[in-house]
Order: sequence, then C-alpha cells, then structure tokens
Amino acid sequence: MEFTVKSYRFNPEIDEKPYYKEYVLNDFPGMTVLNALMKVKAEIDGTLSFRRSCRSAICGSCAMKINGITKLACKTQVSAEIEKFGVIKVDPLGNMPIIRDLIVDQEAFFDKIKEIKPYLLGKTDHIDDDFKALKEGEKIKQPVYYKIEFQNLTGNNDTPNCILCECCYSECGGVVANSKYLGPAALAKLYRYSEDPRDNDKNGSRLVNGSKPAGMFDCVHCQACEEFCPKGISPVKVIVRMHEKAIKNSITFSKGAKHIIGIARSIQETGRLDEIKVAVDSVGISGILNDLPVAIGAGLKGKMPPLRLKLIKDMEDIRVAFKDLNLEEKHD
Repeated sequence: MEFTVKSYRFNPEIDEKPYYKEYVLNDFPGMTVLNALMKVKAEIDGTLSFRRSCRSAICGSCAMKINGITKLACKTQVSAEIEKFGVIKVDPLGNMPIIRDLIVDQEAFFDKIKEIKPYLLGKTDHIDDDFKALKEGEKIKQPVYYKIEFQNLTGNNDTPNCILCECCYSECGGVVANSKYLGPAALAKLYRYSEDPRDNDKNGSRLVNGSKPAGMFDCVHCQACEEFCPKGISPVKVIVRMHEKAIKNSITFSKGAKHIIGIARSIQETGRLDEIKVAVDSVGISGILNDLPVAIGAGLKGKMPPLRLKLIKDMEDIRVAFKDLNLEEKHD
C-alpha cells in the first residue's frame, strides 16, 4: 500500500520560512512512523532531520507531533494513522524552539529538570565523614530499607517510569501560558524524589522550591500531560498530591496555595464560593488593584459576584464534612 508522509521542513541556514514536503512510500506489516522517516532519509531525502535512537519506546528521542498529536514515532503504527487520517503528517514538538526540521531545542526543558534536583539528596553535614576512600577489606555501609517503605515509590502513578520524551511538555497548557513554568515532567520528577524513603530532604526543601512562582501551583489542570504520556503516567494527579502535601506542611506562601485555602475557607464558612474574598486571600489588596480593569470590565458585562453570600440550607453537612476530613484546623 502506498501512503504519503507530509513532513515539516525548515533549515534556518537556507529557508526563509517553514514549509511541508511530501514523500510517497510503500507500507509493510508493522511499519512505524519512525520506520517511514528512516526510509525517507535513507532512500529519498538525506537532508530530512529528526531525532531517534532505541526504536523501543524507551529513550524518548523520537517524540514528535503526528497528525497533530504528540506521540513517539517508534510506537506509532503507520496503518492506524493512515486508516484514521489518510496521511502521515509530522511536525516538531510544541513549546520549544525549532532548530531544524523535526529537531527542537531541548535546553529549557532539561534546565527545568535540573532545577528540581532529579537525584536523591544525601546528608549535607559531616561531608568529610560521609565521603571517604574505603580501607582494604572495608565494605560500604548501606541503610536497610524494608519493602513496606517503598510502597510510595512503587505506587506513585509510575513516575519513576518517565523517559523524559517531552510529550507532556509539548502539549502542556501551563507552558503555553507561561514559558517559565516548570512543566509536568519536571514536577513528576519532583514528586518521585520527594516520595522516595531514601531521600534526605528532612526540611521540605523540595516542596518549598516546587511552590515558587512558575512551580506546581501554576498547573492549569488541562489534563494534557495524562492524555499524551506514552508511559501512562499522570503528572497532573501527582501535582495535586504535592499541593495537598505542601498545604498540610504549612508551605503556603504561594498565591496558588493561598487560593486553595481561600476556596476551602469560603466553602467552610458559607457553603458557597465567595469570589471576592478568595481573590483577596489569594493576591491581597495590591493584587486586586492590579486586576481592577479586568474586574471593572467583568462588572460592566454583568459578571460581578455578589458582595454578600447567604449560607446554604445544608450548612451543617458542610461543617460535618470538614470535621470528618480533619480540615477544620487547616483553614481556621
């Protein structure tokens, strides 16, 4: 069966603007999109540039947009794409600058991974005692961990299985809104190490760093990271867990944490969402003044929230729920 590959092309050294080029190939059973691209490069056009390595959905190198959806080219069957779309249209990943053709600049992505310290933190005191050459016959002393201590590590939505393919980052609405946002991959790594029983982060520094501007509270909950992850990981779920953990540990200096607490307090007090009070709790009076033009515009369109809310009829049920969930002291 003949099919067409329509590839994004752009070489900044010779091209004024991007364009698409079509290649006609013959399909074979089990052919992947990566197979097709490699065939194009080997037999038709050696100038086509793209990343690839393992061809086993392990390295994450061949991530790209295939018919508008971010996928691993080595894991995507040509037959399924042709049946659904009639063509194989490939584009570079989103949210990253394009270097050439299907190759993007990954520097900003990996800088964000480095920022969350993607490794186990050791002891910072007595460094000279911790790191020393072993004497002859001396064995390395390792702490003993029991299986139950690794339940968090092995049951945390498989975040250790992340291959840094950037599929989630390419589709992330949070990165679209704010290019400095850490992104789902970095935050999933942050969660993975914060839950590891071997990590020596005793003062919560990981959660503190993750709560800074452009951190975990800037997640827009678009769910794209869960939808497009080729490994079935759900970064958005672990981001929410980190929200809960940060607030429970009184790491509430960020606007996002204050916003969550403000909503909970509003529900606890009235059973309703007091938008004005939540806004004040979240950004303060100065923040309200900065957003005053937006508020005035909303008011002119009849979208002004009520200045005073009445208690709902089932207010006692709300109080019971807060008490049962042990939330009262968190928002008093």
